[in-house]
Amino acid sequence: MSEKSSTKTNGAMKKGTAYWQTDWMTKVMSNGYNPQAKLMFLRIASFGESGCWMNNETFQEEFNRSESTIRRAISALWSKGDIIITGWNGHGRKLYAAGHPKVKPSLNAMFEQTKRKGKITTIEQYLDKIRLRKQR
Repeated sequence: MSEKSSTKTNGAMKKGTAYWQTDWMTKVMSNGYNPQAKLMFLRIASFGESGCWMNNETFQEEFNRSESTIRRAISALWSKGDIIITGWNGHGRKLYAAGHPKVKPSLNAMFEQTKRKGKITTIEQYLDKIRLRKQR
Protein backbone atom coordinates (compact mmCIF):
# COMPACT_ATOMS: atom_id res chain seq x y z
CA MET A 1 0.00 0.00 0.00
CA SER A 2 1.25 3.44 -0.79
CA GLU A 3 1.09 6.18 1.78
CA LYS A 4 -0.79 9.37 1.18
CA SER A 5 1.73 12.06 0.34
CA SER A 6 -0.50 15.07 0.85
CA THR A 7 -3.61 15.92 2.79
CA LYS A 8 -6.49 18.10 1.75
CA THR A 9 -7.70 20.82 4.03
CA ASN A 10 -10.65 23.15 3.87
CA GLY A 11 -8.36 26.13 4.44
CA ALA A 12 -9.73 26.89 7.91
CA MET A 13 -6.33 26.34 9.52
CA LYS A 14 -2.83 26.57 8.23
CA LYS A 15 -1.25 23.23 7.51
CA GLY A 16 0.49 21.86 10.58
CA THR A 17 -1.31 24.13 13.03
CA ALA A 18 -3.27 22.31 15.72
CA TYR A 19 -3.70 24.55 18.75
CA TRP A 20 -5.81 21.97 20.56
CA GLN A 21 -2.75 19.68 20.70
CA THR A 22 -0.35 22.22 22.19
CA ASP A 23 0.84 22.02 25.79
CA TRP A 24 -1.29 24.91 27.06
CA MET A 25 -4.45 23.35 25.61
CA THR A 26 -3.82 19.79 26.80
CA LYS A 27 -3.10 21.14 30.31
CA VAL A 28 -6.57 22.70 30.46
CA MET A 29 -8.32 19.78 28.82
CA SER A 30 -6.88 17.37 31.40
CA ASN A 31 -7.31 19.69 34.39
CA GLY A 32 -10.36 17.95 35.85
CA TYR A 33 -12.99 20.27 34.40
CA ASN A 34 -16.48 19.10 33.56
CA PRO A 35 -17.33 18.79 29.85
CA GLN A 36 -19.21 22.12 29.83
CA ALA A 37 -16.18 24.03 31.15
CA LYS A 38 -13.95 22.36 28.57
CA LEU A 39 -16.35 23.33 25.81
CA MET A 40 -16.46 26.92 27.10
CA PHE A 41 -12.66 27.05 27.19
CA LEU A 42 -12.36 25.83 23.61
CA ARG A 43 -14.86 28.48 22.49
CA ILE A 44 -13.01 31.23 24.35
CA ALA A 45 -9.64 30.03 23.02
CA SER A 46 -10.99 30.07 19.46
CA PHE A 47 -11.07 33.89 19.60
CA GLY A 48 -7.29 34.02 20.13
CA GLU A 49 -5.62 37.29 21.07
CA SER A 50 -8.65 39.41 20.14
CA GLY A 51 -10.61 38.03 23.11
CA CYS A 52 -14.05 36.48 23.35
CA TRP A 53 -16.75 39.17 23.43
CA MET A 54 -19.68 36.83 24.10
CA ASN A 55 -21.83 37.51 27.16
CA ASN A 56 -23.39 34.80 29.29
CA GLU A 57 -26.71 35.01 27.45
CA THR A 58 -24.99 34.34 24.13
CA PHE A 59 -23.19 31.35 25.64
CA GLN A 60 -26.53 30.08 26.96
CA GLU A 61 -28.08 30.22 23.50
CA GLU A 62 -25.06 28.69 21.79
CA PHE A 63 -24.63 25.76 24.21
CA ASN A 64 -28.28 25.40 25.30
CA ARG A 65 -27.33 25.52 28.98
CA SER A 66 -28.67 27.44 31.97
CA GLU A 67 -27.21 30.71 33.21
CA SER A 68 -25.90 29.07 36.38
CA THR A 69 -24.09 26.38 34.35
CA ILE A 70 -22.39 29.07 32.25
CA ARG A 71 -21.41 31.07 35.34
CA ARG A 72 -19.99 27.99 37.07
CA ALA A 73 -17.94 27.06 34.00
CA ILE A 74 -16.49 30.56 33.66
CA SER A 75 -15.79 30.78 37.40
CA ALA A 76 -14.05 27.39 37.41
CA LEU A 77 -11.83 28.35 34.46
CA TRP A 78 -11.02 31.75 35.97
CA SER A 79 -10.31 30.47 39.49
CA LYS A 80 -7.65 28.06 38.17
CA GLY A 81 -6.12 30.83 36.05
CA ASP A 82 -6.92 29.29 32.67
CA ILE A 83 -8.83 32.32 31.42
CA ILE A 84 -8.29 36.06 31.86
CA ILE A 85 -11.33 38.31 32.19
CA THR A 86 -11.12 42.03 31.43
CA GLY A 87 -13.60 44.84 31.02
CA TRP A 88 -12.95 48.55 30.56
CA ASN A 89 -14.63 50.32 33.50
CA GLY A 90 -16.85 47.27 33.93
CA HIS A 91 -18.15 47.38 30.37
CA GLY A 92 -17.18 45.30 27.38
CA ARG A 93 -16.10 42.14 29.15
CA LYS A 94 -13.62 40.07 27.21
CA LEU A 95 -12.44 36.56 27.98
CA TYR A 96 -8.99 35.36 26.96
CA ALA A 97 -7.36 31.91 27.11
CA ALA A 98 -4.47 32.63 29.48
CA GLY A 99 -2.11 30.11 27.92
CA HIS A 100 -2.55 31.26 24.33
CA PRO A 101 0.88 32.37 23.08
CA LYS A 102 -0.45 35.65 21.64
CA VAL A 103 -2.66 36.80 24.52
CA LYS A 104 -0.07 38.23 26.95
CA PRO A 105 1.70 40.30 24.24
CA SER A 106 -1.71 41.58 23.11
CA LEU A 107 -2.66 42.65 26.65
CA ASN A 108 0.75 44.30 27.08
CA ALA A 109 0.24 46.20 23.82
CA MET A 110 -3.15 47.44 25.05
CA PHE A 111 -1.46 48.68 28.24
CA GLU A 112 1.21 50.53 26.28
CA GLN A 113 -1.37 52.09 23.97
CA THR A 114 -3.46 53.30 26.91
CA LYS A 115 -0.34 54.66 28.60
CA ARG A 116 0.67 56.60 25.46
CA LYS A 117 -2.79 58.19 25.31
CA GLY A 118 -2.20 59.53 28.83
CA LYS A 119 -5.15 57.77 30.41
CA ILE A 120 -2.91 55.94 32.90
CA THR A 121 0.67 56.05 34.18
CA THR A 122 1.14 52.73 36.02
CA ILE A 123 0.23 49.09 35.48
CA GLU A 124 -1.83 49.19 38.70
CA GLN A 125 -4.02 51.95 37.25
CA TYR A 126 -4.47 49.92 34.09
CA LEU A 127 -5.43 46.77 35.98
CA ASP A 128 -7.88 48.76 38.08
CA LYS A 129 -9.37 50.48 35.03
CA ILE A 130 -9.92 47.30 33.00
CA ARG A 131 -10.92 45.49 36.17
CA LEU A 132 -8.70 42.54 35.44
CA ARG A 133 -9.98 39.81 37.66
CA LYS A 134 -7.08 38.59 39.73
CA GLN A 135 -6.77 35.16 41.21
CA ARG A 136 -7.17 34.94 44.95
